[in-house]
Amino acid sequence: MTTAQPFAPQSAPVGSAETLVRTPEQAQQHAQAKAQKKARKHERLRAFFAWCAGCRCMGGSF
Repeated sequence: MTTAQPFAPQSAPVGSAETLVRTPEQAQQHAQAKAQKKARKHERLRAFFAWCAGCRCMGGSF
């Protein structure tokens, strides 16, 4: 016996033209927020790889 799965209703695609129109101020704020997020990510990765290097130097005692 097979059962049919209900389908989700059709909606506007994500990132439609209506949501992507930004004023220059909004575009600047978006770019600044994106740069800050990227900087936080890179800081976390630097800390993680520094910790890994420290473990390797101590002979993997952790």
